[in-house]
Amino acid sequence: MSNRNILRSIGLVSAMSLLGYAVTSAAQDLRQQMTADSLTVAAYERVVPRLLELRAGDRIDSKIDLNLHPILDRGKKTDAVVAASDGWVGALSGGTLGAATGFGRFVEQAGDALLGEHVFGYLLERSMLVPQYVVATQATVISQDEFKGKKHDAGGFVFAGGTRLYFKDLSVRGIRKLKFKGPDKLEGGYKKGEPISVRSFATIERFKEAEKTLKSLTPDTDFWDALFALKMAIVTFDSGVTFKAWLADGYLGEAWQKLTPRGNFEVFRFGYLEGDQEIPRLALIFKNRRVHSLVPHGTREEVEQNFD
Repeated sequence: MSNRNILRSIGLVSAMSLLGYAVTSAAQDLRQQMTADSLTVAAYERVVPRLLELRAGDRIDSKIDLNLHPILDRGKKTDAVVAASDGWVGALSGGTLGAATGFGRFVEQAGDALLGEHVFGYLLERSMLVPQYVVATQATVISQDEFKGKKHDAGGFVFAGGTRLYFKDLSVRGIRKLKFKGPDKLEGGYKKGEPISVRSFATIERFKEAEKTLKSLTPDTDFWDALFALKMAIVTFDSGVTFKAWLADGYLGEAWQKLTPRGNFEVFRFGYLEGDQEIPRLALIFKNRRVHSLVPHGTREEVEQNFD
């Protein structure tokens, strides 16, 4: 299937999702199985040599196969596809669209440049993500007319804050090894089937410990380095299709994101629980996937006053 046909299919699938259509449970089970199989330690170790061959200026698909697999429903081909490739964390890399275009997850727009990223790693006990590498991408913004009028081998589109941005000249900007432990240093962790007590992370004592780390984070600290410092655990309940449980001392969840002319901002809330009531105290603000500031928690409008 050509790049443009894939993009058209993704557009159709997105529209169907908005209208309330969904793949069958059997297809969803297949999606989970394929995703889990692609995130085993063995699958991750297969991709590492190819990751290390990537150089700035390369196209990511020159070394890495970002595979799209059609989903069959009762033996019949559907418009849905599964993006599953060795060690590739689709939920944190732009999903199916990120694989189809090679761009990955949107990070920021800097003038005419679009910056993205792919995350590679593995699942521990099919339940906890251990990120290992980030591959940064870059491309040049073009108009919709230029995209439609010319064929760009390294072109596509990405959604940023609800806006569709078209690009060309996609290439690798760099590759970075993250600080999280590799598979040769496994020391256990969350095991599938064990109960997760979110409340245990949100005591006032654990918030105070987290507060020390939060205040030690300097502006411009990389997003993944900050998560490592905060000992963030990234848990999945569907074998890696999504990662809905991000757990760390004092972290209250419900992170939110907003794209503005000044940058792409993400906000993580920290505080503690008193009985069943949340007491949010601090907001950690990332700008373009780097630490921007740590501010007292307030309403969204109050927090957004720090989006500079």
